[in-house]
Amino acid sequence: MSKKTLKIKFHGRILDHLGIQMYQSPVAAIAELISNAWDAEAESVKISIPNADNKINHILVEDDGIGMTLDDCEKRYLNIGYCRRGKDNSIVKSPSKKRPILGRKGIGKFAGFGIARTIEVTTISKETGELTKFLLDLDQLRTGEYVAEGGTIDVIEHLEPDEERRSKHGTQLKLKDLVLKRQIRRDFPKSMARRFILLQHAHDFIVTINEEKLPQDGDLPGIEYSFPSDYDENDEGAKNLHTDRDGWALEEIEGYKIKWKINFYKDPIEVEELRGISIFANGKLAQKAFFFNLTGGLGGQHGQEYMSGQVIADYIDQMDFDIISPERQRINWEDENSIPLEAWGQGKVKELLKKWQAKRGKKRQEQIESKVDGFSDRLGKFQPRERNVVKTTLMKLGSISTLSDEQFETLGKSVLRSWEQGRLKELITDLSEVEEMDEQSLVEILTEQDILTALNVAEAVKTKKQTIDGLERRVKDKELENPVRDYIAENPWLVHPKYQTYKIESSLKSIFDPFAIKHNISDGYEKKRVDLILESGNQLIVLEFMRPGKSLDWDHLARYEIYFREIVAHVRSNSSLNYNSVEGIIIADNLNKDVAFNDKLQALVRDNMYAYDWQTLLARAGSEWGEFFDALIERTPRDARMAQLLDPPKES
Repeated sequence: MSKKTLKIKFHGRILDHLGIQMYQSPVAAIAELISNAWDAEAESVKISIPNADNKINHILVEDDGIGMTLDDCEKRYLNIGYCRRGKDNSIVKSPSKKRPILGRKGIGKFAGFGIARTIEVTTISKETGELTKFLLDLDQLRTGEYVAEGGTIDVIEHLEPDEERRSKHGTQLKLKDLVLKRQIRRDFPKSMARRFILLQHAHDFIVTINEEKLPQDGDLPGIEYSFPSDYDENDEGAKNLHTDRDGWALEEIEGYKIKWKINFYKDPIEVEELRGISIFANGKLAQKAFFFNLTGGLGGQHGQEYMSGQVIADYIDQMDFDIISPERQRINWEDENSIPLEAWGQGKVKELLKKWQAKRGKKRQEQIESKVDGFSDRLGKFQPRERNVVKTTLMKLGSISTLSDEQFETLGKSVLRSWEQGRLKELITDLSEVEEMDEQSLVEILTEQDILTALNVAEAVKTKKQTIDGLERRVKDKELENPVRDYIAENPWLVHPKYQTYKIESSLKSIFDPFAIKHNISDGYEKKRVDLILESGNQLIVLEFMRPGKSLDWDHLARYEIYFREIVAHVRSNSSLNYNSVEGIIIADNLNKDVAFNDKLQALVRDNMYAYDWQTLLARAGSEWGEFFDALIERTPRDARMAQLLDPPKES
């Protein structure tokens, strides 16, 4: 009896997944083509892209690499999944220049289909001088046929080997019939440079875009501290730490070598793709900027807005099993080989955030010392003990790193004026005795509400508490529709303090409503609209409230995820909307308590999707403002007006 066999076939539409869905931006697509040129030992890559000043309707990528023969085109380039590294993944150097090979999956050649319908390939072999030209047509390749050996690609032009032509070796890719939904952004060169750390170190690899050399790095101006160089001599993190001649820190994680450099800027980083730590492997981006999946509870946490760094971990790209996503944006942090790097990164981020906080505070105190000298005439009129109390208060205010110089100047003058007029002496004395200022409560209230008196602060906090109580009553009464939605729209800080400045954006309702109707996340009643859209500058939040009594389970979560991703895709494809960040929030009575479900929620956080239950939301908001209000009451127990605030509010 003969042995039976089965045949495996591949559908032509597999190219949808290998090209279109993985490389939907010009940066991602062209970065793959640059990688191919690097692997082909090119020294020059010239990219021509359309801009507002010309009528070019194609993108040209030309390199002077080793090129391909007709046989190479068939057996390597058109061989889906062909890997230049071979079976032994430790052998990853190009033959002549000994460059680390970037290609691994054998699918980057189709990246151009993410932004174009056809790819015209012209290549001249350095070995033979042979010229081959052919066209890849996406519609032709995406036929409904299953292919095992592959389809047929017509050769447009083929010239036999020629000795003189060998000097013109290289490959030209012309991406035609572009499907870009918006014009390529002006910061395209910077974004491209941030994908390749190798551009900072390779002296024989030059990339130009429209004849302009690609920037050597993606750093912004205005670096305040740079680690490891700004470690103090006795810092724990500096002990036994080695650096190379370019200032990169050298470390080992379970036998694997890594390099890192992390900067803190003077001002918050506005470029989102620079905020956080990027990881590179073999010279190319492997993980976009992030904070190693840390979610909170960090000392100096607001320092994340100032933090940007790079880690070089080549070993991540040398595992037997590939743990880097095809578009080189994410590492699989569930893999056992990446877990030690994640743990190291979390420790390093926590360490440096605290170090930044201490350095910034010390620097601010030195600045305050000099500024306090400007108040010397007024301070000199106080009695020694009074002078010491007021000066100490000024120094404590100066230690708050989130205060700008102008804000400190305003607060400093207010403190002096209040003391001179005999007001708030008790509060100022208490402030001088606080070991560490509460930045997230005190600073926000004092600066944003523009008040300094303890009475007004307490009244403002009391209002916050009453607002939270009002939301709690509405939730208990199941007033989930318009009342709760409008209530949160007026008080977005109820969801999170960082949403204080957000306002309703109604112009997007007609655009997003079809998505809400389609997925009907809340269930149980006719869904005619998205619940709430808030915006602040170029930031957007989409909130959904589930029907009272409904728990967020796997089914609702799946619909919520698809719904949110459709909205994000729409926003990204419409440059006129001008939003660079979209967050999705769903709030339900209860969340599924299953461990796997919780893991899924944590995974969605990485893509700006959040889920809360009302109990947790209310408890968090009440705790934050309640503790601060109680502290204010304790500091001024003899103030009759403060005592009045303790009485429960009368219902109107």
